[in-house]
Amino acid sequence: MYFSRQALVAFVASLILSSVAMAQEEDWSEDVDETLLGPSDLKITNLLRTLDLSKPRIREITSAAVQNVGTENATEYYHPVDQVYFERLSHIIAENRKTKESLEIVRDDEIFDQEYQFFKVKLSPPLPPGEKMQITIKSSFTGIVRPFPTHAAQDERQRFLYFGNAFALTAYSSDKQKTTVVVPNSNLEVVTYPEETELAVKNNQITLGPYKDVAGLEHGVFEVQYELVGAVPHVNHLRRDIEISQWGNNLAVEEHYKFENKGAHLKGHFSRIDYQRNPMSARDGNAVLAFQMPIPKLARDIYYRDEIGNISTSSLTHQSDHVVLTLAPRFPIFGGWKTTFYTGYNVPLDGYLRRVPDSDKYILKVPVIVPLKDTSYDEIDIRVVLPEGAKKARVHMPYEVDFIGQSTTKTYMDSAGRYTITIEAKNLIEEHGRDMFIEYELPMAAYFTKPLAASAMLMAIFASSMVLNRLDFKIGGSILKK
Repeated sequence: MYFSRQALVAFVASLILSSVAMAQEEDWSEDVDETLLGPSDLKITNLLRTLDLSKPRIREITSAAVQNVGTENATEYYHPVDQVYFERLSHIIAENRKTKESLEIVRDDEIFDQEYQFFKVKLSPPLPPGEKMQITIKSSFTGIVRPFPTHAAQDERQRFLYFGNAFALTAYSSDKQKTTVVVPNSNLEVVTYPEETELAVKNNQITLGPYKDVAGLEHGVFEVQYELVGAVPHVNHLRRDIEISQWGNNLAVEEHYKFENKGAHLKGHFSRIDYQRNPMSARDGNAVLAFQMPIPKLARDIYYRDEIGNISTSSLTHQSDHVVLTLAPRFPIFGGWKTTFYTGYNVPLDGYLRRVPDSDKYILKVPVIVPLKDTSYDEIDIRVVLPEGAKKARVHMPYEVDFIGQSTTKTYMDSAGRYTITIEAKNLIEEHGRDMFIEYELPMAAYFTKPLAASAMLMAIFASSMVLNRLDFKIGGSILKK
């Protein structure tokens, strides 16, 4: 397939990656170690990099054999990320490849550079002089690849273009490194790669290298076009409400979705006739035909609605430990199309809440999100409404979020309102579907607040009824009946 050079240049410019070519032309990368990190006692003897493009989000895995060539123990290892990619970085972890133990990795704000964001990996235990350690870093990015061309017909497969670095970006020099790029299928075309690169293409894999004596922060332009079957699901905004009722032993969950298919936009108009005539092509095409949501096995009172009202095209599939809720929208969602809907259910609270013995403390364990498969999330607002009378709440998140706050929510028959926790996060993916813990205190006296309020209200109603029943509203009559 042929694309004009002007279209390709325009697309690349939209990714704002001109800094990559600039870094390649200016040979200043050899001095970066000394300028930003100071003299380094670490060297990479061998590095293997895997770039997975088989899903809408990009996953990069770098496994480096790091050697301490200094005279003292090394306690830190730095991992750089291009600034334009850092803005779309969703998830990053580090581990010791040999022992599979997780290593602490944090963003280093002390090192300032306009081109790169550095992450600091704490080596545990420290690396002695002359010894080696296998460090694996797994990163996930969203919104990096784009459909190219930007529009596709209803029965046409969409193609994507990736533009990035042919080398594994490291802060240290490497004796040897190799990159393997994985795409969904063999329908691919390598557009650009460094001239000195040994390129091999086999089935759905592209091998770049091996490279020898690679300098730190080395760059080389690499472009590949490939076919991506299926939709590119994306949630622009998710509002997740969790309400706790200890009196009723109930946990109520409601989720509001603003959904969009980020795939190639539909070329022309949607044809319902072609869609019904060839449903198999629709299943293998670029449209979203249904959502599959895992929900708790004991969930009840399940509902699925949009702005028009209730949607009956849904089904439940029971698995061993959960239930899969399949939701079919009113129409297939093609690239560029959007829809809004919300769903909810109730589940017994005792599976998520436990009491700390001999105290008024409770610990709630619930997922931050229950992610849809292969779906990225732009913005997420979580609201956890605790029982009335709860106080001293503390939130323990499995990862860093943008905001955690508190407020008061008034529901049915509340007197003072209920302690509410608000959590805001951005750019989440499937890996963020982990549990959060909320610890709070609920005195025994708080259990009687709602019954006493209900009793007082009923007594007031009965008393008012008695008084009104004794009043005589006849003109000239006595105030009270004899």
